Amino acid sequence: RYREHLEAREFSKALAIIKRVRSKVRKPEESIAVVIDRYFREADGGTVFDKAMKYHDREQYRKSLSTLTKEDPKGDAYEGTRIGEELAELREFLIAEIYLLIDDFEKESADEDDDEEEEEGRPEGRGRQGQGQGGNSKVVGGTPEDGDVRSGKFALHWQTTERLSWVTLGNKAFEKMLEEGESLTDYRYLTLSLRCENPTAKPNILLLFDVDGAQIRAPRGGMRRAGARAYQRDGFNFTVNPKGGWREYRLDLKKFVRKGEVDWDMVEALRLIYTGGPDHLIMIDDVKLEKP
Repeated sequence: RYREHLEAREFSKALAIIKRVRSKVRKPEESIAVVIDRYFREADGGTVFDKAMKYHDREQYRKSLSTLTKEDPKGDAYEGTRIGEELAELREFLIAEIYLLIDDFEKESADEDDDEEEEEGRPEGRGRQGQGQGGNSKVVGGTPEDGDVRSGKFALHWQTTERLSWVTLGNKAFEKMLEEGESLTDYRYLTLSLRCENPTAKPNILLLFDVDGAQIRAPRGGMRRAGARAYQRDGFNFTVNPKGGWREYRLDLKKFVRKGEVDWDMVEALRLIYTGGPDHLIMIDDVKLEKP
């Protein structure tokens, strides 16, 4: 009966049956317990899929995604089941509809074992893979438990200097938007996760949607002139002060300050700028734009 309900995609009925089976088999052998668990997750995942699809069919994508993340926050509860593949595809579709991923640094994982000689030969103050121009940055592996990453397996670690430092994100994402005629005005929020390794520090970080495109070139003469140069660039900016452990920011784009005769369609990059002071290790993860 369970199989019949499952094939008919009557997931709630299949779930009711497997719950009864599980309650009656008190101490099953390991091989039997594995099968029962997989059957349970198959039916349970199906009920979650049905709930999410009700919102999906009404194009209420945010509610649909919320249903999935509530029942399966990490997206791995139904791995190894047939319905798990459908849930993963639905989650991927919904995320693409709601968010524009600027960078989660997971695609950089293959570069973790770059040749040491190449790393040593890179000029001081230049970032890895062009990620950090004006400051040392590197994609680093870790776990949420050890604090090196917010989610997934990789994050960007940015070592600031005592003078002007910055990292540049999203060149490819914004370039693709321009090529495909998409508009940044379709998005309402910037979400990103930041952590300062020093728990007592509270560094001032300027988030700049930069429309100038070219690199920041710090003039000679010290920190004040360099900092002024960074703030003078045209674009949309906002300031945050990460402190201690990981913190996820969800920033309303309407609160960004506009400088110059620019509009959102002119954005070419997102820059995080540290204008000077004690040096810090800043960790960055999960940078994305979110629709209203």
